[in-house]
Amino acid sequence: MKFTARYPRDNVNVSKTHPLTELAWMLGGLVSIGVLLFVVLGLATDLAVERIPPRLETWLGSQALEQFSGQDSPALEQRLQTILAKLPADSILRNYQFHIFLDKRADVNAVALPGGTIVVFSGLLRQVESENELTMILAHELGHFAHRDHLRGLGRGLGVTVASALLFGKDNAASDLLAKSLLSVQSQYSKAQEQAADSFGLSMLERVYGNCSGATTFFARLARERKSRLPYLLASHPHPQNRIDSLNQEIRASSCPLEQVLPVQADLQPLIAASTN
Repeated sequence: MKFTARYPRDNVNVSKTHPLTELAWMLGGLVSIGVLLFVVLGLATDLAVERIPPRLETWLGSQALEQFSGQDSPALEQRLQTILAKLPADSILRNYQFHIFLDKRADVNAVALPGGTIVVFSGLLRQVESENELTMILAHELGHFAHRDHLRGLGRGLGVTVASALLFGKDNAASDLLAKSLLSVQSQYSKAQEQAADSFGLSMLERVYGNCSGATTFFARLARERKSRLPYLLASHPHPQNRIDSLNQEIRASSCPLEQVLPVQADLQPLIAASTN
Protein backbone atom coordinates (compact mmCIF):
# COMPACT_ATOMS: atom_id res chain seq x y z
CA MET A 1 0.00 0.00 0.00
CA LYS A 2 1.37 3.37 -0.98
CA PHE A 3 1.40 6.11 1.76
CA THR A 4 0.29 9.56 0.69
CA ALA A 5 1.03 12.45 3.07
CA ARG A 6 -1.88 14.75 3.77
CA TYR A 7 -2.49 17.84 5.86
CA PRO A 8 -4.66 17.17 8.90
CA ARG A 9 -8.26 18.29 8.60
CA ASP A 10 -8.08 20.15 11.94
CA ASN A 11 -5.15 22.15 13.30
CA VAL A 12 -5.32 23.12 16.97
CA ASN A 13 -2.68 25.78 16.38
CA VAL A 14 -4.76 27.65 13.84
CA SER A 15 -8.07 29.22 14.87
CA LYS A 16 -11.06 29.01 12.60
CA THR A 17 -12.17 32.45 13.78
CA HIS A 18 -11.24 35.45 11.64
CA PRO A 19 -8.24 37.37 13.12
CA LEU A 20 -10.20 40.65 13.19
CA THR A 21 -12.94 38.97 15.23
CA GLU A 22 -10.38 37.68 17.71
CA LEU A 23 -8.81 41.15 17.90
CA ALA A 24 -12.21 42.68 18.63
CA TRP A 25 -12.82 40.18 21.44
CA MET A 26 -9.39 40.85 22.91
CA LEU A 27 -9.82 44.63 22.82
CA GLY A 28 -13.29 44.29 24.30
CA GLY A 29 -11.91 42.20 27.14
CA LEU A 30 -9.15 44.72 27.85
CA VAL A 31 -11.65 47.60 27.86
CA SER A 32 -13.93 45.67 30.22
CA ILE A 33 -11.05 45.01 32.59
CA GLY A 34 -10.06 48.69 32.45
CA VAL A 35 -13.61 49.85 33.21
CA LEU A 36 -13.89 47.38 36.09
CA LEU A 37 -10.56 48.53 37.51
CA PHE A 38 -11.63 52.19 37.22
CA VAL A 39 -14.89 51.48 39.04
CA VAL A 40 -13.14 49.52 41.80
CA LEU A 41 -10.54 52.25 42.29
CA GLY A 42 -13.31 54.86 42.30
CA LEU A 43 -15.15 53.01 45.05
CA ALA A 44 -11.87 52.70 46.96
CA THR A 45 -11.33 56.46 46.62
CA ASP A 46 -14.83 57.23 47.93
CA LEU A 47 -14.24 54.81 50.80
CA ALA A 48 -10.92 56.45 51.61
CA VAL A 49 -12.45 59.95 51.48
CA GLU A 50 -15.13 59.06 54.00
CA ARG A 51 -12.64 57.53 56.44
CA ILE A 52 -9.65 59.87 56.30
CA PRO A 53 -9.00 61.11 59.86
CA PRO A 54 -8.40 64.88 60.28
CA ARG A 55 -4.73 64.44 61.23
CA LEU A 56 -4.00 62.46 58.08
CA GLU A 57 -5.82 65.00 55.94
CA THR A 58 -3.80 67.80 57.55
CA TRP A 59 -0.60 65.87 56.75
CA LEU A 60 -1.68 65.54 53.11
CA GLY A 61 -2.30 69.28 53.02
CA SER A 62 1.14 70.07 54.43
CA GLN A 63 2.70 67.94 51.69
CA ALA A 64 0.71 69.82 49.06
CA LEU A 65 1.50 73.28 50.44
CA GLU A 66 5.22 72.69 49.81
CA GLN A 67 4.50 73.16 46.09
CA PHE A 68 3.37 76.74 46.56
CA SER A 69 5.45 79.86 47.01
CA GLY A 70 3.97 82.80 48.85
CA GLN A 71 2.87 84.03 52.22
CA ASP A 72 0.05 84.25 54.72
CA SER A 73 -2.38 87.11 54.17
CA PRO A 74 -4.12 88.69 57.17
CA ALA A 75 -6.44 90.65 54.84
CA LEU A 76 -7.65 87.52 53.06
CA GLU A 77 -7.76 85.62 56.35
CA GLN A 78 -10.12 88.25 57.78
CA ARG A 79 -12.50 87.83 54.84
CA LEU A 80 -12.39 84.06 55.14
CA GLN A 81 -13.24 84.24 58.83
CA THR A 82 -16.18 86.52 58.04
CA ILE A 83 -17.61 83.83 55.76
CA LEU A 84 -16.93 81.05 58.28
CA ALA A 85 -18.80 82.98 60.96
CA LYS A 86 -21.95 82.74 58.82
CA LEU A 87 -21.84 78.95 58.48
CA PRO A 88 -24.82 76.98 59.79
CA ALA A 89 -24.25 75.54 63.27
CA ASP A 90 -24.33 71.97 61.95
CA SER A 91 -22.01 72.56 58.98
CA ILE A 92 -19.29 69.95 58.45
CA LEU A 93 -16.92 72.84 57.78
CA ARG A 94 -16.87 73.66 61.49
CA ASN A 95 -14.66 70.58 61.90
CA TYR A 96 -11.85 72.28 59.98
CA GLN A 97 -9.24 74.82 61.02
CA PHE A 98 -9.15 76.92 57.86
CA HIS A 99 -6.14 78.88 56.69
CA ILE A 100 -5.55 81.03 53.61
CA PHE A 101 -2.31 81.35 51.65
CA LEU A 102 -1.44 83.83 48.90
CA ASP A 103 0.68 82.37 46.10
CA LYS A 104 2.71 84.77 43.96
CA ARG A 105 1.99 83.10 40.63
CA ALA A 106 -0.09 84.74 37.90
CA ASP A 107 -2.64 81.92 37.62
CA VAL A 108 -6.26 83.09 37.72
CA ASN A 109 -7.20 80.37 40.18
CA ALA A 110 -7.68 79.27 43.77
CA VAL A 111 -7.11 75.78 45.20
CA ALA A 112 -8.60 73.89 48.16
CA LEU A 113 -5.96 71.72 49.83
CA PRO A 114 -6.55 68.84 52.26
CA GLY A 115 -6.69 69.92 55.88
CA GLY A 116 -8.37 73.29 55.35
CA THR A 117 -5.87 75.46 53.43
CA ILE A 118 -7.11 77.63 50.58
CA VAL A 119 -4.45 78.90 48.17
CA VAL A 120 -5.32 82.09 46.27
CA PHE A 121 -3.10 83.02 43.34
CA SER A 122 -2.04 86.62 42.74
CA GLY A 123 -3.35 86.39 39.18
CA LEU A 124 -6.85 85.84 40.51
CA LEU A 125 -6.57 88.60 43.09
CA ARG A 126 -5.73 91.20 40.49
CA GLN A 127 -8.92 90.27 38.61
CA VAL A 128 -11.19 90.88 41.61
CA GLU A 129 -13.22 94.10 41.39
CA SER A 130 -15.43 93.93 44.48
CA GLU A 131 -15.61 92.42 47.95
CA ASN A 132 -18.66 90.45 46.80
CA GLU A 133 -16.65 88.75 44.06
CA LEU A 134 -13.92 87.77 46.48
CA THR A 135 -16.48 86.40 48.93
CA MET A 136 -18.04 84.34 46.14
CA ILE A 137 -14.63 82.92 45.17
CA LEU A 138 -13.64 81.99 48.73
CA ALA A 139 -17.08 80.54 49.46
CA HIS A 140 -16.83 78.47 46.27
CA GLU A 141 -13.62 76.89 47.58
CA LEU A 142 -15.35 76.23 50.90
CA GLY A 143 -18.01 74.43 48.87
CA HIS A 144 -15.36 71.97 47.69
CA PHE A 145 -14.48 71.29 51.32
CA ALA A 146 -18.14 70.85 52.24
CA HIS A 147 -18.54 68.18 49.54
CA ARG A 148 -15.02 66.76 50.13
CA ASP A 149 -14.18 67.44 46.48
CA HIS A 150 -10.72 68.55 47.59
CA LEU A 151 -10.02 64.88 48.39
CA ARG A 152 -12.02 63.22 45.62
CA GLY A 153 -10.31 65.46 43.07
CA LEU A 154 -6.92 64.03 43.94
CA GLY A 155 -7.80 60.96 41.93
CA ARG A 156 -7.52 57.22 42.21
CA GLY A 157 -4.15 57.33 43.93
CA LEU A 158 -5.72 58.68 47.11
CA GLY A 159 -6.68 55.24 48.44
CA VAL A 160 -3.17 53.90 47.90
CA THR A 161 -1.58 56.90 49.61
CA VAL A 162 -3.92 56.74 52.59
CA ALA A 163 -3.38 52.99 52.96
CA SER A 164 0.40 53.45 52.88
CA ALA A 165 0.29 56.20 55.51
CA LEU A 166 -1.97 54.13 57.79
CA LEU A 167 0.15 50.99 57.42
CA PHE A 168 3.65 52.44 57.49
CA GLY A 169 3.16 55.84 59.12
CA LYS A 170 3.07 59.39 57.76
CA ASP A 171 6.82 59.86 58.21
CA ASN A 172 7.68 56.78 56.18
CA ALA A 173 9.70 57.47 53.01
CA ALA A 174 7.26 55.50 50.86
CA SER A 175 4.28 57.44 52.23
CA ASP A 176 6.03 60.77 51.65
CA LEU A 177 6.88 59.79 48.07
CA LEU A 178 3.33 58.65 47.34
CA ALA A 179 1.84 61.81 48.83
CA LYS A 180 4.14 64.13 46.86
CA SER A 181 3.43 62.20 43.66
CA LEU A 182 -0.30 62.33 44.29
CA LEU A 183 -0.33 66.04 45.13
CA SER A 184 2.06 67.11 42.38
CA VAL A 185 -0.92 67.62 40.09
CA GLN A 186 -3.51 70.22 40.99
CA SER A 187 -6.89 68.83 41.99
CA GLN A 188 -9.33 68.52 39.13
CA TYR A 189 -13.05 68.64 39.73
CA SER A 190 -15.91 67.55 37.53
CA LYS A 191 -18.38 70.02 36.05
CA ALA A 192 -21.03 68.79 38.47
CA GLN A 193 -18.70 69.38 41.43
CA GLU A 194 -17.89 72.88 40.19
CA GLN A 195 -21.56 73.75 39.84
CA ALA A 196 -22.31 72.37 43.32
CA ALA A 197 -19.50 74.51 44.73
CA ASP A 198 -20.94 77.53 42.91
CA SER A 199 -24.32 76.86 44.55
CA PHE A 200 -22.68 76.66 47.95
CA GLY A 201 -20.81 79.90 47.24
CA LEU A 202 -24.06 81.61 46.27
CA SER A 203 -25.76 80.54 49.49
CA MET A 204 -22.85 81.86 51.58
CA LEU A 205 -22.77 85.10 49.59
CA GLU A 206 -26.40 85.70 50.57
CA ARG A 207 -25.64 84.83 54.20
CA VAL A 208 -22.77 87.35 54.35
CA TYR A 209 -24.39 90.29 52.51
CA GLY A 210 -28.10 89.52 52.56
CA ASN A 211 -28.12 89.62 48.74
CA CYS A 212 -26.59 87.81 45.75
CA SER A 213 -24.81 90.73 44.12
CA GLY A 214 -21.42 89.91 42.63
CA ALA A 215 -22.15 86.20 42.20
CA THR A 216 -21.67 86.24 38.44
CA THR A 217 -19.62 89.33 37.61
CA PHE A 218 -16.25 87.58 37.88
CA PHE A 219 -17.45 84.78 35.58
CA ALA A 220 -18.90 87.36 33.19
CA ARG A 221 -15.46 88.85 32.61
CA LEU A 222 -14.02 85.38 32.04
CA ALA A 223 -16.83 84.63 29.58
CA ARG A 224 -15.97 87.72 27.54
CA GLU A 225 -12.33 86.60 27.38
CA ARG A 226 -13.13 82.96 26.59
CA LYS A 227 -15.98 83.16 24.09
CA SER A 228 -15.42 79.77 22.47
CA ARG A 229 -17.08 76.85 24.25
CA LEU A 230 -15.24 74.20 22.22
CA PRO A 231 -12.23 73.86 24.60
CA TYR A 232 -14.68 73.26 27.48
CA LEU A 233 -16.34 70.20 25.93
CA LEU A 234 -13.79 67.88 27.56
CA ALA A 235 -12.67 70.23 30.33
CA SER A 236 -13.36 69.66 34.01
CA HIS A 237 -14.70 73.21 34.52
CA PRO A 238 -17.94 74.38 32.91
CA HIS A 239 -17.74 77.31 30.50
CA PRO A 240 -18.10 80.59 32.46
CA GLN A 241 -21.35 81.40 30.65
CA ASN A 242 -22.84 78.07 31.74
CA ARG A 243 -21.93 78.91 35.32
CA ILE A 244 -23.55 82.32 34.97
CA ASP A 245 -26.74 80.80 33.56
CA SER A 246 -26.96 78.25 36.40
CA LEU A 247 -26.35 80.89 39.07
CA ASN A 248 -28.89 83.29 37.58
CA GLN A 249 -31.44 80.50 37.53
CA GLU A 250 -30.83 79.85 41.24
CA ILE A 251 -31.02 83.57 42.03
CA ARG A 252 -34.39 83.88 40.27
CA ALA A 253 -35.72 80.70 41.92
CA SER A 254 -34.80 81.92 45.40
CA SER A 255 -35.83 85.54 44.75
CA CYS A 256 -32.46 86.60 46.16
CA PRO A 257 -32.17 90.40 45.92
CA LEU A 258 -29.49 92.12 43.84
CA GLU A 259 -28.02 95.33 45.24
CA GLN A 260 -24.94 97.47 44.89
CA VAL A 261 -21.68 95.58 45.32
CA LEU A 262 -19.15 96.58 47.97
CA PRO A 263 -15.91 97.96 46.44
CA VAL A 264 -12.59 96.42 47.37
CA GLN A 265 -11.55 97.76 50.77
CA ALA A 266 -8.33 99.65 51.46
CA ASP A 267 -6.54 96.81 53.29
CA LEU A 268 -6.70 94.65 50.16
CA GLN A 269 -5.43 97.31 47.76
CA PRO A 270 -1.70 96.79 48.56
CA LEU A 271 -2.06 93.06 47.80
CA ILE A 272 -3.72 93.78 44.47
CA ALA A 273 -1.09 96.39 43.61
CA ALA A 274 1.72 93.97 44.50
CA SER A 275 0.19 91.24 42.35
CA THR A 276 0.29 93.47 39.27
CA ASN A 277 4.05 94.09 39.59
